[in-house]
Amino acid sequence: MSIQIKKSKAWQRGCYSTVYCAVALLLAALLAGCSDDSNDQPELQPIPPAVPTGGLIGIALVFPEYRPAEGYLHIRAFDTYDVDAVAAESSIAFSGTDEGIPFEMELPEGNYGIALAINDQASANWDDSSSFDLSRTYHCDLGAPNTPCNPDGIAVTENTDTLINLTLYSPDQDRDLFLQPRTLNVAHGAGQGERPDFTLLAYENLQSLGPHIVFEADINGSADNIPVVMHDSTLDRKTNFDELNCPDKEPPPEGTHFTHNDCGRISTLTFDEIIEYDAGYHWTQDDGETYPYRDQGLTAVSLESLFLRFPDAHYVIELKPEEDDGVGSFTQEDLDTAVEVAQLINDYRMANRVTVASFTDDIIKHFRQQDDEILTAFSEAEALPLMLAVFSGDDAYEIPEPAGEFLQIPENYSLDGLNLNLVNETNVDFLLSAFGMRVHVWTINDDDAIDRMLALENLSGIITDFPQKLMQRMDGEEDAGE
Repeated sequence: MSIQIKKSKAWQRGCYSTVYCAVALLLAALLAGCSDDSNDQPELQPIPPAVPTGGLIGIALVFPEYRPAEGYLHIRAFDTYDVDAVAAESSIAFSGTDEGIPFEMELPEGNYGIALAINDQASANWDDSSSFDLSRTYHCDLGAPNTPCNPDGIAVTENTDTLINLTLYSPDQDRDLFLQPRTLNVAHGAGQGERPDFTLLAYENLQSLGPHIVFEADINGSADNIPVVMHDSTLDRKTNFDELNCPDKEPPPEGTHFTHNDCGRISTLTFDEIIEYDAGYHWTQDDGETYPYRDQGLTAVSLESLFLRFPDAHYVIELKPEEDDGVGSFTQEDLDTAVEVAQLINDYRMANRVTVASFTDDIIKHFRQQDDEILTAFSEAEALPLMLAVFSGDDAYEIPEPAGEFLQIPENYSLDGLNLNLVNETNVDFLLSAFGMRVHVWTINDDDAIDRMLALENLSGIITDFPQKLMQRMDGEEDAGE
């Protein structure tokens, strides 16, 4: 007598439970003992466990001026802790790179570095970097020391897709957008006029527009000290927290910011509690007639998750104050969040890809104490005396140290009832020539304002709710100049 054993799918994929494996092996042995000795059946051998695998899915991005019409994308994954241990290689033929080149591979569980390269050959010579037109290596121990990367590499886990977006560069290309002589397109609220602000959907949309788009990320600290990407210090205006927990909320007290009424205060909630709420709930483009992103699974995101998913993006990071004692006030937790943000920037080697800002003087000064090499913008208290010097033509004004490298200001500003035009050709040129100060102007949305700002040759950045619209108008300006 013989009994055929049909292995289950769980068995074929490997024993992931110690108890399950022990029972299965015992059953196999007992059944084998029941076979007819006269048939001399071979002894059944247990199938060795399979190696757990996961998917690595990504998009290779190329700056518009370097985009080839067609070619091959070559991918190599290697062990983070042993660069000579190549785990997988593949090559993909592509035609068109406007929205990036998608790639994927299956890898055993582990931590990996990844190398990407583009040329016109079907195969890759990884030992000869000159054979590639564009390339990118994501690994902390390879390439330039300021290369952005996760020190542990890309984590691939069982049955989970790990997503990453990487930009490829030519050998002579400068990777630091902030210091290039061009006007940056900075997506305010991650492009909140085009997608629900600060959601993963919004950042994915920015990534599809190309590497020239600068991500903005406003930061509030959660109760477990995780930097959460959210404009307000409460959840009421940006999620459905208010509908579920405080439908009869009172307006904010007089003298406090309009978003601060204690309905879902971020500093009192853990990150896991925060992401239970719908971050697309209140977003509308038609004054509330429709809410197209409700119940779509959109949640708040953490700054660390953005660094993991979009390590090659450039970021304007604004540290928000709690303001529970009125406009301009801050808490010790705000200072702690500044420390955590500085740590994340250094952990992920993002120092050359970020500019950090805060309206609150104490917060930005505390941040600079953590790392004075990271680019920062002026606080409001620092900007006012500088602009007074600009209006008076005082090029001898000495900026107190330490100071920021950028001035982020509105086009127009009201000071004690006096309306001032801050951003114009005269002021922008004077700030650059007299103080080496680069200007980012906010928040520029309508066509006439965009045209005025694009006419300023030395303007370093335009902060807008509509980055796709601005990109199209910037591309039109470049086409007109050719």
